Amino acid sequence: MKIKDKLFNYLQGKQPERSCRFPHMDKPLKVLLIYESDMLERNDGIKNIRQELLRRQMDVSMWGYVEKKEIQTLILPQSRILGSRDYNILGKPRDYVISDLQSEHYDLLIDLTLRPIRALRYLAMYADADFKVGLNLGEGIHDMLIAMPADVNEQGEPMPVEANALFEQIMKYLTTIKSND
Repeated sequence: MKIKDKLFNYLQGKQPERSCRFPHMDKPLKVLLIYESDMLERNDGIKNIRQELLRRQMDVSMWGYVEKKEIQTLILPQSRILGSRDYNILGKPRDYVISDLQSEHYDLLIDLTLRPIRALRYLAMYADADFKVGLNLGEGIHDMLIAMPADVNEQGEPMPVEANALFEQIMKYLTTIKSND
Protein backbone atom coordinates (compact mmCIF):
# COMPACT_ATOMS: atom_id res chain seq x y z
CA MET A 1 0.00 0.00 0.00
CA LYS A 2 1.35 3.41 -0.95
CA ILE A 3 2.05 6.04 1.69
CA LYS A 4 -0.56 8.31 0.06
CA ASP A 5 -3.21 5.62 0.55
CA LYS A 6 -2.11 5.06 4.13
CA LEU A 7 -2.40 8.79 4.83
CA PHE A 8 -5.87 8.87 3.27
CA ASN A 9 -7.02 5.88 5.34
CA TYR A 10 -5.57 7.44 8.50
CA LEU A 11 -7.31 10.78 7.87
CA GLN A 12 -10.55 8.99 6.99
CA GLY A 13 -10.39 7.19 10.34
CA LYS A 14 -9.95 10.56 12.10
CA GLN A 15 -13.16 11.98 10.63
CA PRO A 16 -15.94 12.59 13.17
CA GLU A 17 -18.85 10.15 13.25
CA ARG A 18 -21.49 11.11 10.69
CA SER A 19 -25.21 10.91 11.03
CA CYS A 20 -26.72 11.04 7.56
CA ARG A 21 -30.13 12.47 6.68
CA PHE A 22 -31.79 11.16 3.55
CA PRO A 23 -32.76 14.10 1.31
CA HIS A 24 -36.38 15.03 0.59
CA MET A 25 -36.17 15.15 -3.20
CA ASP A 26 -39.44 17.06 -3.51
CA LYS A 27 -37.96 20.07 -1.70
CA PRO A 28 -35.31 22.51 -2.95
CA LEU A 29 -31.88 21.19 -2.00
CA LYS A 30 -28.37 22.53 -1.96
CA VAL A 31 -26.35 19.99 -3.98
CA LEU A 32 -22.62 19.47 -4.45
CA LEU A 33 -21.52 17.62 -7.60
CA ILE A 34 -18.04 16.08 -7.57
CA TYR A 35 -16.62 14.82 -10.85
CA GLU A 36 -13.49 14.08 -12.87
CA SER A 37 -13.00 16.90 -15.36
CA ASP A 38 -11.96 16.31 -18.93
CA MET A 39 -8.53 17.65 -19.94
CA LEU A 40 -10.03 20.61 -21.83
CA GLU A 41 -12.17 21.47 -18.78
CA ARG A 42 -15.34 21.69 -20.90
CA ASN A 43 -17.37 19.02 -19.09
CA ASP A 44 -20.47 19.28 -21.26
CA GLY A 45 -22.06 16.17 -19.73
CA ILE A 46 -21.59 17.52 -16.20
CA LYS A 47 -23.06 20.88 -17.23
CA ASN A 48 -26.12 19.06 -18.59
CA ILE A 49 -26.49 17.26 -15.26
CA ARG A 50 -26.26 20.63 -13.48
CA GLN A 51 -29.00 22.02 -15.74
CA GLU A 52 -31.22 19.04 -14.89
CA LEU A 53 -30.78 19.72 -11.17
CA LEU A 54 -31.43 23.44 -11.67
CA ARG A 55 -34.72 22.54 -13.43
CA ARG A 56 -35.62 20.65 -10.24
CA GLN A 57 -35.18 23.93 -8.28
CA MET A 58 -31.90 22.84 -6.67
CA ASP A 59 -28.94 25.07 -5.84
CA VAL A 60 -25.96 23.30 -7.45
CA SER A 61 -22.22 23.70 -6.89
CA MET A 62 -19.73 21.70 -8.94
CA TRP A 63 -16.19 20.71 -7.93
CA GLY A 64 -14.07 18.87 -10.47
CA TYR A 65 -10.53 17.58 -10.64
CA VAL A 66 -8.17 17.10 -13.56
CA GLU A 67 -4.64 15.69 -13.38
CA LYS A 68 -2.69 18.74 -14.58
CA LYS A 69 -0.94 21.69 -12.98
CA GLU A 70 -2.35 24.67 -14.86
CA ILE A 71 -6.13 25.01 -14.63
CA GLN A 72 -7.66 27.37 -17.21
CA THR A 73 -11.18 27.60 -15.78
CA LEU A 74 -11.97 30.48 -13.45
CA ILE A 75 -12.84 29.77 -9.83
CA LEU A 76 -16.51 30.69 -9.51
CA PRO A 77 -18.83 30.38 -6.50
CA GLN A 78 -20.84 27.60 -8.19
CA SER A 79 -18.09 25.91 -10.20
CA ARG A 80 -14.48 25.04 -9.55
CA ILE A 81 -11.91 22.71 -11.08
CA LEU A 82 -8.90 21.67 -9.04
CA GLY A 83 -5.55 20.51 -10.36
CA SER A 84 -2.45 18.88 -8.95
CA ARG A 85 -1.22 22.22 -7.53
CA ASP A 86 -4.20 22.25 -5.17
CA TYR A 87 -2.84 19.13 -3.44
CA ASN A 88 0.38 18.62 -1.45
CA ILE A 89 3.10 16.08 -2.21
CA LEU A 90 1.23 13.41 -0.21
CA GLY A 91 -1.95 13.95 -2.24
CA LYS A 92 -3.90 15.75 0.50
CA PRO A 93 -5.83 18.92 -0.47
CA ARG A 94 -4.15 22.13 0.58
CA ASP A 95 -5.69 23.96 3.56
CA TYR A 96 -7.38 26.62 1.39
CA VAL A 97 -9.17 23.90 -0.61
CA ILE A 98 -10.51 22.20 2.52
CA SER A 99 -11.49 25.58 3.99
CA ASP A 100 -13.36 26.62 0.82
CA LEU A 101 -15.06 23.23 0.59
CA GLN A 102 -16.20 23.24 4.21
CA SER A 103 -17.38 26.86 4.13
CA GLU A 104 -20.66 25.66 2.59
CA HIS A 105 -23.16 23.13 3.95
CA TYR A 106 -24.91 20.88 1.42
CA ASP A 107 -28.03 18.79 1.72
CA LEU A 108 -26.76 16.28 -0.84
CA LEU A 109 -23.39 15.33 -2.31
CA ILE A 110 -23.56 13.53 -5.66
CA ASP A 111 -20.20 11.98 -6.46
CA LEU A 112 -19.98 11.25 -10.18
CA THR A 113 -16.47 9.82 -9.90
CA LEU A 114 -16.23 6.75 -12.12
CA ARG A 115 -12.88 5.40 -10.90
CA PRO A 116 -10.94 5.67 -7.63
CA ILE A 117 -9.22 9.06 -7.76
CA ARG A 118 -7.69 9.99 -4.42
CA ALA A 119 -8.07 13.75 -5.05
CA LEU A 120 -11.85 13.35 -5.43
CA ARG A 121 -12.09 10.88 -2.56
CA TYR A 122 -10.67 13.61 -0.32
CA LEU A 123 -13.31 16.07 -1.57
CA ALA A 124 -16.08 13.57 -0.83
CA MET A 125 -14.62 12.90 2.61
CA TYR A 126 -14.19 16.54 3.64
CA ALA A 127 -17.43 17.91 2.15
CA ASP A 128 -20.01 19.05 4.69
CA ALA A 129 -23.11 17.26 3.38
CA ASP A 130 -26.11 15.65 5.09
CA PHE A 131 -26.18 12.78 2.59
CA LYS A 132 -23.45 11.47 0.26
CA VAL A 133 -24.09 9.18 -2.69
CA GLY A 134 -21.74 7.76 -5.31
CA LEU A 135 -20.51 4.77 -7.25
CA ASN A 136 -19.46 1.75 -5.20
CA LEU A 137 -15.67 2.08 -5.35
CA GLY A 138 -15.15 0.41 -1.97
CA GLU A 139 -14.01 3.41 0.05
CA GLY A 140 -16.64 3.82 2.79
CA ILE A 141 -17.13 7.58 2.37
CA HIS A 142 -20.67 7.64 1.00
CA ASP A 143 -23.94 7.01 2.81
CA MET A 144 -25.42 5.27 -0.24
CA LEU A 145 -23.42 3.30 -2.79
CA ILE A 146 -24.64 2.67 -6.31
CA ALA A 147 -23.66 -0.47 -8.21
CA MET A 148 -23.87 -0.01 -11.95
CA PRO A 149 -24.86 -2.94 -14.16
CA ALA A 150 -21.99 -3.83 -16.48
CA ASP A 151 -22.65 -3.06 -20.13
CA VAL A 152 -20.68 -5.17 -22.58
CA ASN A 153 -19.73 -4.50 -26.18
CA GLU A 154 -20.03 -6.92 -29.12
CA GLN A 155 -16.78 -8.65 -28.09
CA GLY A 156 -18.16 -9.28 -24.58
CA GLU A 157 -15.75 -6.80 -22.96
CA PRO A 158 -17.05 -4.52 -20.19
CA MET A 159 -17.65 -0.94 -21.29
CA PRO A 160 -16.81 2.01 -19.02
CA VAL A 161 -19.59 3.59 -16.99
CA GLU A 162 -20.61 7.09 -18.11
CA ALA A 163 -21.30 9.96 -15.69
CA ASN A 164 -24.78 10.53 -17.18
CA ALA A 165 -25.75 6.88 -16.64
CA LEU A 166 -24.48 7.02 -13.06
CA PHE A 167 -26.43 10.25 -12.45
CA GLU A 168 -29.63 8.70 -13.83
CA GLN A 169 -29.18 5.66 -11.58
CA ILE A 170 -28.56 7.87 -8.53
CA MET A 171 -31.62 10.01 -9.25
CA LYS A 172 -33.75 6.90 -9.78
CA TYR A 173 -32.89 5.66 -6.29
CA LEU A 174 -33.11 9.05 -4.61
CA THR A 175 -36.56 9.78 -6.05
CA THR A 176 -37.89 6.25 -5.44
CA ILE A 177 -36.86 6.02 -1.81
CA LYS A 178 -38.87 8.29 0.48
CA SER A 179 -37.29 9.78 3.58
CA ASN A 180 -38.94 8.99 6.91
CA ASP A 181 -37.80 12.05 8.88
